[in-house]
Amino acid sequence: MKIDQVGEVGVVMTAANEPVLTGKDQVIGFRALHYEIYTGGLVAKRPLVERRHGWAWQTRQRILLLDDAWLDLPGGKKGKRYHEIPFEEATHVVPKKRRVLLHAEDKEHGKVIVEFRPFGAASRLLAWLKKEKEHREMREDGTLESPYTPEDRQRQA
Repeated sequence: MKIDQVGEVGVVMTAANEPVLTGKDQVIGFRALHYEIYTGGLVAKRPLVERRHGWAWQTRQRILLLDDAWLDLPGGKKGKRYHEIPFEEATHVVPKKRRVLLHAEDKEHGKVIVEFRPFGAASRLLAWLKKEKEHREMREDGTLESPYTPEDRQRQA
């Protein structure tokens, strides 16, 4: 997980404010959202990143958050602050009233919560991730059922 990193144009994002993707990455969706990253629970939030506005890009491998503000980097280059959460480190997607919480965990930062607002846009963006996490958990537990009905399976045999 990368939190509050500085990336330059051509390495992390293009000049058109789109992420630079690897060969196996594919964009599922993107939205302009407000987000905040913190540790702790409801009572004692310790902010890692104050509330910011930017673009949330969801791909098949990660969620990439690009802040709105452009930075002038050394050498005359431009860049932005970004945050990246790989799906392996995302543990839960929790829809709440007027927000969506993404729980993640890694060795460097520990348990982290990313809070997205507005609710509607964030919930639609992260709905795929929630279904994918549930599907992976059922597969690991051995409770995943075939999407085909028993009649369809017998007909194919």
